[in-house]
Amino acid sequence: MRTTDHWQVDLTVDEVEVLTGNLEYQARLSRYSMFRQRVGSDDFLFTAHQLDDDIETLVWQFFTGRAMIGIPETRPLGSGTLCRPLLHVEKQELEAYAKQHELTWIEDESNKDTSFDRNWIRHELVPQLQKRFPQGKHRILDLKQATLPLVKREPLELPDQELTIEDIRAWLLAFEVNPPTSVLREIQLQVDAKADANPEIKVADGLFVRRYRKRLHVVKVYEEFTPLTIEVGRPIQLNNGNLTWKNSKQGFEEGRTLLCTNRLHLKEDQRSITGGGMHKKLANLFQESSIPPWLRDGWPVLCEGETVVSLVDIAMDTTSGSGREARTLVPIWHPFD
Repeated sequence: MRTTDHWQVDLTVDEVEVLTGNLEYQARLSRYSMFRQRVGSDDFLFTAHQLDDDIETLVWQFFTGRAMIGIPETRPLGSGTLCRPLLHVEKQELEAYAKQHELTWIEDESNKDTSFDRNWIRHELVPQLQKRFPQGKHRILDLKQATLPLVKREPLELPDQELTIEDIRAWLLAFEVNPPTSVLREIQLQVDAKADANPEIKVADGLFVRRYRKRLHVVKVYEEFTPLTIEVGRPIQLNNGNLTWKNSKQGFEEGRTLLCTNRLHLKEDQRSITGGGMHKKLANLFQESSIPPWLRDGWPVLCEGETVVSLVDIAMDTTSGSGREARTLVPIWHPFD
């Protein structure tokens, strides 16, 4: 019998896709992305991080040039809150309690692989420190910095005064990123780059900070999607977002077949939309709609034959659905965070 059945607790198992790059980091991103989807408004997610996890994190942060903030006891997660109530309890205390009460648990085999930095710190470095300096690991906790203010997970408005390192660090922590201080200094410098520059600073595997119109954005790199044939009214998921539909008096008739592509797959003379007295280049429409440059190449464009009939959410050939009796719909674009 499964433990969840014994305790009459619902169990959901999700499979996640771990991207290439730093395996530890990418796996963590995938886990917390799934947690955010599961945690609803006013929900609490409890994890079993304990004192030794906090010490290992502080050591790792020190040796990789990051702020020694350790593991926060609570922080926002999606619409809810992440809580770690066991951070003040040592691992050996938890193991003793579990054995005394005949509890069972699963050991992840990867936890023994010392090719991963955190595992090496756990199995090699900290035990040696403990032998030489019995109170050493507890002294490490004294180096833990004060908790930074909570910042919303959204683009950062650039203030008139200088943006401090701590401002940037607190903002990035909302995205679960704590890069080395040298990276934060580079962001600080690039804030003042000339207006037509598009600075891009890597803060983690597949994550970059970019500036656009007096705002800093955390940008995830997605592969451009391959053009595909779609049916009006049927939602689809692309690798960088979801395309859905809603009813509209002017739109595309339900069941109609269109090509969903992006501007990279269009010839230069195709990159415009015409209809209802309108003739505009896609580049101009993106600018007028304040779409950041890094989103434009992956933005969905709908075509009929070689003619663009919709730059989704931005412009549509209003004559394309006229004169038809079927239910008409317009596309809605939901890019991934």
